[in-house]
Amino acid sequence: MKVGLCTTDFPRVQPVEQLFSRIRQAGYDQVQFNFASIGIEDMPETVSADLISRIRQACDNNGLNIVAINATFNLIDPDQGRLRENMRRFPVIAAASRDLDCPILTLCTGTHDPHDMWRYHPDNALEASFQALCANMEPLLPIADRYGLYLGIETEAANVAATPQRSRRLLDTLGSPRVKIVMDGANVFQPGQAHPDLAPAVLQNAFDVLGKDVILAHGKDIAASSGIRFATPGRGIIDYDLFLVLLRQIGYEGGMILHGIQDEADIPVCAAWMKDLIRRHEPASG
Repeated sequence: MKVGLCTTDFPRVQPVEQLFSRIRQAGYDQVQFNFASIGIEDMPETVSADLISRIRQACDNNGLNIVAINATFNLIDPDQGRLRENMRRFPVIAAASRDLDCPILTLCTGTHDPHDMWRYHPDNALEASFQALCANMEPLLPIADRYGLYLGIETEAANVAATPQRSRRLLDTLGSPRVKIVMDGANVFQPGQAHPDLAPAVLQNAFDVLGKDVILAHGKDIAASSGIRFATPGRGIIDYDLFLVLLRQIGYEGGMILHGIQDEADIPVCAAWMKDLIRRHEPASG
């Protein structure tokens, strides 16, 4: 299993050549890429052939693979004009993903909060919100099919797909082989569940409900608290030994994409930690 990094873990915008060089030097082999990391909008209006060429060259120069690209916008955005514009731009990022040989676009299942697509709003739990999410995802499916892409959704307590069960319902309702799960161990917790004695059961439940559709693994962590407070990978309550066992049990063959590293200085530290953990889980040779 290879180890990757979400480019958003670098807080500063930088040229793609510099960004990918730093990721490689920090010990990573894979990337989940966000165009905002190189100073472009998350959902760009255009992606030039020159930029595609630069990104591909930066990958080649540093031995990196882009395994996912963020296509994250609020899929139930209360600002209808902004929602329509992001929907209009979706084919642009889909075409760019194809041109970069990247198979996965990651989505945000949305919130009624008008300012932050990752912020909780009580209306997210309404049936009407779920139906709006389904209706707005439907037009994305033929685009994903046209470009040969998968759409990765995450359980996220602040969004409409707030629980593994709601994520399962979304996949079953859409009924498309193009929609898959990004298994983020930290994001499957609900308020009140982030305690060490509950953590293994929370993770096990997520795999029981969603395991057959996992296409990407995220190595994020969560701190012990009565709410939701994320932590640098390896410094929270996620049992990563269990996480790796559960991934192996479902036949997962992808990478572990680290996310949520809170201090830039820890980016290489986390890569080394995860690589060592993965090595200890590899079958003994001979």
